[in-house]
This record gives sequence, C-alpha cells and structure tokens, in this order.
Amino acid sequence: MARVSVLLLTCLFLSGCFVFDELDKGNKILDANFSKNAKASPEPAEKAPAPQAGSGWWANAKSLTGPPSDPGNDPAVSCTVGGKTRFMRKSDCLSQGGKPAR
Repeated sequence: MARVSVLLLTCLFLSGCFVFDELDKGNKILDANFSKNAKASPEPAEKAPAPQAGSGWWANAKSLTGPPSDPGNDPAVSCTVGGKTRFMRKSDCLSQGGKPAR
C-alpha cells in the first residue's frame, strides 16, 4: 500500500510540471506583445471610408463573383418556394423544389 501511495504521489506531482512551464512561456509572450509599454506600430491604422447612403452606394457597388459565366444556359428567375418568391438561378430553384417563373 505504501508503494502505491508513493507512486501515486510521484505521478501526481511530476505530471503537471510541464504545464507550469508552458504557462510561464505563454505569459512572457503575452507580456512582450501586448503590454502597455509596448511600442506602437509605426504606421497608423487606415481610416475606413464613411458609409454611403442612397444612390451613391449603388453607383460604387461591386460584385464579388462578377457576371455569370453563361447566363443563357442558367438564367436568374423568380422562384416560388414554400409560398415565398425568391430570386435565384433556375437550376437552384428546381433543386430546392420551387417553381420557376420562366
């Protein structure tokens, strides 16, 4: 019984030593990068442009994907799905069980 308790205490005290070492290393990194005394970056952050309203926004709006590659093959249609009208590609409408307008 004495051997088991000594072995248990040894495992208990030796198993967590690396955890404290890692915590200390992490705290040093945090202090180096995020302390109040850390130097400010030499370049100031760029100001974001003020949001536009109305027609000014639409004049500068951009699409992320660009025009569809083949609009004649899969046109955008109004689609009735579950009593609601949505606008999507004809193939997407059919795949969702909707009824396309065209």
